[in-house]
Amino acid sequence: MRRVRLAAAMLALAMAACSPPKPPPKPGDLLAWAYPGGPPTAFPSTAPGPHTVPGSAITLTGAQIDDEHAPPDWFPDEHPPAPASVAHGHAGGPIVCAACHLMNGQGFIGAPNLSGLPAAYIVKQVQAFRNGQRTSWQKPRPDTDEMIKAAQGVTDPELREAAAYFAGLPRRAWVRVVEADKVPVTKPNPLGWQDLVPGGGVEPIAGRIIEVPEDTARTFLSDPHSGLVIYVPAGSIARGAALVKSGGAGGQPCASCHGADLRGAGEVPSLAGRSAAYLARMLWDIKTGARGGPDVAPMAIPTKGLSEANIIDVVAYLASLKP
Repeated sequence: MRRVRLAAAMLALAMAACSPPKPPPKPGDLLAWAYPGGPPTAFPSTAPGPHTVPGSAITLTGAQIDDEHAPPDWFPDEHPPAPASVAHGHAGGPIVCAACHLMNGQGFIGAPNLSGLPAAYIVKQVQAFRNGQRTSWQKPRPDTDEMIKAAQGVTDPELREAAAYFAGLPRRAWVRVVEADKVPVTKPNPLGWQDLVPGGGVEPIAGRIIEVPEDTARTFLSDPHSGLVIYVPAGSIARGAALVKSGGAGGQPCASCHGADLRGAGEVPSLAGRSAAYLARMLWDIKTGARGGPDVAPMAIPTKGLSEANIIDVVAYLASLKP
């Protein structure tokens, strides 16, 4: 009987060896909310106007708001004079920084907050876009592709000027995190974020993070005073806090590089109060090798040990922190 069992076990092993290997799970399945896709589309045009935003005395036309080479500056008294690479480009040249990151550096739905980041860090990241070290796991990824083009079109002096400008801007709270079981119904926007479905009601959060504008109309007018609301799964903030503190499977606490308050240290960027979708993409891009180079090499161990569910918890916690 023992020989029969042994023979059966050996036969099972042989059959398993001959069977085609089970394909690995497709990376990013649990992070579809962070990598929305769909048929390519153009950025929506703004209605002719005139347009205003709360608290600003300025009135702009739709064409002025959509100008990628002279983007809106609704509150010019809230920041120092900006260099041309940030605010005033030229036809045929790269999109200026403020077209996506706004004049106060706080960013857009798919574009990160640059305010207060170390100038040297900004310079290195733009150079990484330029030399191919920084891409996206998602192909194509419109905002990443646009950033690569901008990085290739900006000169080094212009880059240093822009980096110094954004580094000197104060960081302000721009996101609001809410733990929820139900969330507004959204649909993926092929430009890289989630759109609210008008009249769509609510649906279960189902382990996702849903990040939408507090006021969609103001966001698409590039109003820097209108931020994001981030719905995260119940319990994710507490789970994320534990992972950030322990370092998870990699055993490397985030504070060891990003500072005790996670607001940055030296040339290492801040994590607190950032867009959860942006943070999730960065962790996954590093984990999958889409974002590389010496500056992110220290992240290889911590990201390797993070599952997609871990990433959701970590970014929910980080987004909830005061910037």
